[in-house]
Amino acid sequence: MNIERVSFVTKPKVVVFDLYDTLLHDIKFDFNSVLLYLHEEILSKDIDKFEFLNYAATYWKELYDSRDKDNIEVAFDEELLDFKNKYGFREEFPMEEILLNCALKMNSIELFEDTIFILEYVNKLGIPVYLLSNAIFKKEVMKKIINRYDLEKYFENIHFSADYKLRKPHQDLFKVIFEDIKKDNDSIENSQIYFIGDNFEADVKGAANFGFTPIFINRSNNKYINDKGFIEIEALSDLMQIII
Repeated sequence: MNIERVSFVTKPKVVVFDLYDTLLHDIKFDFNSVLLYLHEEILSKDIDKFEFLNYAATYWKELYDSRDKDNIEVAFDEELLDFKNKYGFREEFPMEEILLNCALKMNSIELFEDTIFILEYVNKLGIPVYLLSNAIFKKEVMKKIINRYDLEKYFENIHFSADYKLRKPHQDLFKVIFEDIKKDNDSIENSQIYFIGDNFEADVKGAANFGFTPIFINRSNNKYINDKGFIEIEALSDLMQIII
């Protein structure tokens, strides 16, 4: 754990967490299973499977692939609505139900063993906690995902990129969380907000560029990625040595 700089940085007044591979282990991502689910159970029965899969793999894949270049988020509800308009649904299924099923099929996830422990620890210190995560599903769906693990109660508020059509490290997305935090503490400074995440480009450098204090959770112990000397931990539980 690289905590050499901890004594020289401002102690946190707010802690913001990323979600995937920070609080929740993203075991497997499988977009094809979502498309098969839609074809087999949701879309009109006479839709040609290969024509549908080819359409999704060209038009929508190009949009998703471009996100890393421009940091513009593509929300999955727009894709689903496009499929509905183009192919039709076999029944009038509730969109939120379909979106939740898609989210559950897309990501196989589990809690890291120290997630609840550290969230409770930070809460007991009286430090407000927020969530800011890249996700192609909007807040109402993601609330259902995190509440399968009873997580929402730990946060003052939760924010997801799909609701703003921006992805980290876009600075306007960090501005969203900063302005939300300032509603409760107008005097807070950027550096007093700790941002904990696993993605070095999106979470760590993105947060640092906005002026937050980033903490890089480096579970893979990659010795070469952190070339800026940011605070680095190997597990969430290591935060105990930093935020007190």
